[in-house]
Amino acid sequence: MMNQETQVAVQYIGRRPSYIDRLYGTGLSFDTEQVRGLPASIAKNFLRHGDLFQRAAVVEVAGAGQGEPLVPGTPLDDTAAQLAEAQRLQDEQRAKDLRRQELLDQVSNMDKEGLQVFAKDTYNQVVPKTMTLENMRAKVFAFIDQYGPV
Repeated sequence: MMNQETQVAVQYIGRRPSYIDRLYGTGLSFDTEQVRGLPASIAKNFLRHGDLFQRAAVVEVAGAGQGEPLVPGTPLDDTAAQLAEAQRLQDEQRAKDLRRQELLDQVSNMDKEGLQVFAKDTYNQVVPKTMTLENMRAKVFAFIDQYGPV
């Protein structure tokens, strides 16, 4: 789906020698004057920052006769790989968050005995039965936050 989207050449013109995107979640890194072919939806976000990025002319056609097509071609392949990796990491994080939320929802509906059994079986922790139901849930939520969803 991403390959069908129009590619826009974006050039890094910032003051620093390198730039790593953490704002839009792509994880792309740029060196000074580097041009990357980005999908239009992502390029639009980068081009909002005129002090860092500008639209670049298509370099492959202009540089084809000079023996430089390998240099512009490499970042384009690297760009696709980096975007795919960023998407994979985002998908993994979403799945992890979803598992955690499902576990929290499950614990929210448990009674005292269920909370005790869950804490003992899952985290090998003892929750005193003398605690109120809400305090027991809070303690089990703390186990989930501390040890992660198991």
